[in-house]
Amino acid sequence: MNYFRKVFIASAVNILLVSPGNALASQGFWDGASDRVAKEYKSKEWKGLPDEALIPASKIKWNRLAKAALNLPEWMEFSLSQRTRYESVSHPWRNGQSSNTDVQLPLQSRVRLGVNQGPFWLMFEGQDSRTHFAGADDFNNNTVTNQFDILQLFGSATFRNINDTGLRTDFHVGRMTLHIGSARLVGRNGYRNTTNSFDGAHFAIGNDKDWRVRAFLTSPVLIDPTHLDEGSSSRLFWGAVFETSQLSWLNGEAYYYGINDKKIAANTRTFSTFGVRGYQSPAKTSKFHKENFGKVDYEFEGAAQTGETSGKDLFAYIGHAEVGYTFNAPWFPRFNAEYDYASGTNDPNGNNNHTFDRLFGVRRGDMMQTGIFGPFFRSNIESVGSRFTLQPRDDLKLFVKHHVWYLAEAKDAFAGSNLNADFNALRDKSGNAGRFLGHDIEFGWVVEIKKQHRC
Repeated sequence: MNYFRKVFIASAVNILLVSPGNALASQGFWDGASDRVAKEYKSKEWKGLPDEALIPASKIKWNRLAKAALNLPEWMEFSLSQRTRYESVSHPWRNGQSSNTDVQLPLQSRVRLGVNQGPFWLMFEGQDSRTHFAGADDFNNNTVTNQFDILQLFGSATFRNINDTGLRTDFHVGRMTLHIGSARLVGRNGYRNTTNSFDGAHFAIGNDKDWRVRAFLTSPVLIDPTHLDEGSSSRLFWGAVFETSQLSWLNGEAYYYGINDKKIAANTRTFSTFGVRGYQSPAKTSKFHKENFGKVDYEFEGAAQTGETSGKDLFAYIGHAEVGYTFNAPWFPRFNAEYDYASGTNDPNGNNNHTFDRLFGVRRGDMMQTGIFGPFFRSNIESVGSRFTLQPRDDLKLFVKHHVWYLAEAKDAFAGSNLNADFNALRDKSGNAGRFLGHDIEFGWVVEIKKQHRC
C-alpha cells in the first residue's frame, strides 16, 4: 500500500507541474523549463558530475535534465527516473520453468541527490527494482528484483589541472557503479532491471583528452531482492586500466582485473583477468558529419583468465571482433559483421576449468536483451552474425540483427539456463546433443526526444 501511495503522490505532483491550467504553467514556468532542458541537453559541457569519471555521461544525461527543468543551483544535483517495461516469453526454456508463458511487468525507479562544494561531492543514488505478475516458476531473481536499495553513496574529489600540468584526477570512496571500456567485463547495467554496484575506492588520472589510468579496490555488493544489499570482506574485486585515444585510427584499452571470492564455499574464485581492446568508432550519423562517412570502423577485444575456481585450475579466454561500414547514402545505412567467442570446458570430470567467468559485464550491447528472456551469456558460447542500421532522422535509428549461436564446448553447461540455484543449468556431459543452439533475429528502434517548437 505504501508503494502505491508514493506512486500516486509522485503522479499528482507531476500533473500539478505540467497541466496546462495550473498556476506554474500559466506563469510560463513550464515553457521556461522546456527551454532550460533543451539547452542543457545540447550542452557540450558534461564533465560536472562525479560519477562521469565512473560511467559514461550518456548513462545519466537524461536524468540530469530534471535539474535544469527545476532550475536548481549548481551546487545541488537532483534527478528522478522511472522505467516500466512489459515482457512476455512464450515457451520458457530454463530448467525449472514448466509454465507455457512468462509474462511480467518489471519496474525500475531511481532518485539521485548530490551536493557539491568546490572539487568535492557527496552523491546518493537509490534504486527500486521490482516486477509484477511473476508466478512461482517464472524467472525472478536478483537480476529482476531488488526492492528499494542504495545503488550509490560516495564522496569524491575532482582536480582538473594539477599544478598547471593539464592532468585531471578523480577519487571516489564509498558505494559506486563502474563502467569500464566496452563493459563486457565490468559495466553499469542498462537493460537489466537491477544494477551491480561496488563498495570501495576508485582513482583516475589523465589529461582528460588523450589518455587516462584508472585503478580500483572494491567489494562487489551482493544483491538481496528484499533486504538492504551488503558488501563482504570475503568478496574482493580490484583492477587497473589504461585508456588511450592518442592515435587517430585506433582507440584502445589494456586492463587487469583480480578477484578473490570466498563468499560461497562451494564456488570459490581466485583468478586474474588480462585483456586488451582496440576500436575505431562508427561514423557519427548526423548531417553535420558527412565527412566521416565512407570509412570502415572496427573493434576487437581479447581477454584471458588464469587462477583457480572451486578447486580447479582455471585458464579461459574470450574474443570479440567486428567490422562495419557506414554508407554515404540516404538514411545513412551501416552494415557490420560480428563474432564472439567465450571458452568452455571440454572435460567436465577433469581437474581443469576452461569456462570463462563473465565477471560483472553487460550483455545488451553485442549479445541480446537481458530481461526475463536473455539466454546467451559470455561463457561457453560462440556466435557469428551481422547488424544493419538505418537512420532516417537525427532522432530515430532502426536496426535489425541476426546471430547464429553455438556452445563453445558441447560437454559444458549452457550458462544461465537454470531458473535459480535450486536447478542445474542445461548440460549434456556426453556431448551428443551437439553445439548448435539456434538463430537470434532482433528488430528494434531508438528514438531520441528533441525539443518541439510551437508555432
